[in-house]
Amino acid sequence: MKLFIQGIVLCCAGLSMQSFALGYSKKFEVCMRSVSNQTEGIKKCQIKELKIQNKRVKKLYKYTFKNANPIEKSLVEQMQSKWYQQRERACNLTDKKPRNYTVNHSSCALQMTLSHADMLEVRSGNKVLK
Repeated sequence: MKLFIQGIVLCCAGLSMQSFALGYSKKFEVCMRSVSNQTEGIKKCQIKELKIQNKRVKKLYKYTFKNANPIEKSLVEQMQSKWYQQRERACNLTDKKPRNYTVNHSSCALQMTLSHADMLEVRSGNKVLK
């Protein structure tokens, strides 16, 4: 009986971890393992992941905005606008096209985008992506 209960607990823990999609995508992890410290390869992996995380931010932003009360909607819009400005300044993103970023630019943009997406996801109660 004890083994059965432990099995149920492990299954529930596994299911809860699957539904919480914080962090990098599996594709990014696989890509980074395959490039083994090649600068151009790392940059390509980062840019692909940046696109994924940008889509995630947009989806989470739309969900947050849609579910905000009328008073909060303005604040949500301002927060998103300020975040984009902050990311551009912090990462020195003068060029809007990710393919023209250096490794440092793409790394910075990816880290900030991932953190913002994670924050929005936690704030939404993880109701969006599944």
